[in-house]
Amino acid sequence: MIKQVFSGIFQIKVPLPHSPLIHLNSYLLRSEEKNILIDTGLNFSQSFQSLRRGLSEASIELEDLTEVILTHFHVDHVGLIPRLIEASGNIKISIHPIEAELCRILSSTYKDLFAKIETFLKSNGTPSSIALKLTESHPLHEPKIIRPYQELAVATHPLEDGQVISVGDYHFQIVCTPGHSPGHICLYEPSFKILISGDHLLPSITPHVALWWFTKNMNPLADYLNSLKKIEKLDIEVVLPAHEETFINHCERIKQLQDHHNQRLMEILTRSNSRRFTAYMKASQVHWNINYKSWNMFPPFQKYLALGETIAHLYFLEKKQLIKRTMVDQVLYYSINEKAKKRKKY
Repeated sequence: MIKQVFSGIFQIKVPLPHSPLIHLNSYLLRSEEKNILIDTGLNFSQSFQSLRRGLSEASIELEDLTEVILTHFHVDHVGLIPRLIEASGNIKISIHPIEAELCRILSSTYKDLFAKIETFLKSNGTPSSIALKLTESHPLHEPKIIRPYQELAVATHPLEDGQVISVGDYHFQIVCTPGHSPGHICLYEPSFKILISGDHLLPSITPHVALWWFTKNMNPLADYLNSLKKIEKLDIEVVLPAHEETFINHCERIKQLQDHHNQRLMEILTRSNSRRFTAYMKASQVHWNINYKSWNMFPPFQKYLALGETIAHLYFLEKKQLIKRTMVDQVLYYSINEKAKKRKKY
């Protein structure tokens, strides 16, 4: 399914098989000189054929593409890169250097990857039997999922904050918006007041902000909140997101997301049944907007994602000196500063 959202800008809905997100919005920037695709979809034949049909409806064949710009390295955005390279030949692939480095880390450590995931889970309080199930549920077990990272680890063109991408009448500025991913970027067109937001800003879904073993010493929630402030200052009339539908009133949506994370931080600090707890214990206590009656009923990969998000919030609070982290027998425990519970904003 394709629709023209502006002159020379097309939105292609690429299906995401087996994903609750349902589809990815890939964007085609078409001109006489350049044809740029923004984000791709999962590495499935159904997704590839849908993308190909959408491009064809815009009178563009795969070999006509001159560049693919990736907003970030998550698999639903980069999955079709191997097929596009094979079909298009010497196509230019552009991504932020931090994302390219993460692709190199994941592809180069693939043999040890799942042992590292399991160790990470256990160190955050996940019981051994559950840690094994969560590790086994990880989509990177699929060879076709890891292959795009192997491609991106080899040769990509770097995207930098402030860089200008000119296509026809449009002059999109690269805006670095770390948080959902460490090297996430948006594309902003100041004259037409358009933001291609990737996963940074979605109309109703709260973008996932997590801390993992390969992003340690980063503060993704702080980064995300700062990136929201950065986007809030821009003069934007229309947001073209990577999921769901085009929307307006970006400042209103940003306020909702800021409130959500403040409430989550308050919940973590106030909903505690013990003086000392692990990230896994806290994740099981948090209210998640997901259609399962209890934590025990969550599918393994949903638990994995929830744990990563909980760890990001705990790290944020630790950096604010509102909680303390200690290691006991290779497990991280947290304790709350009593004064922190009296705060209403974090």
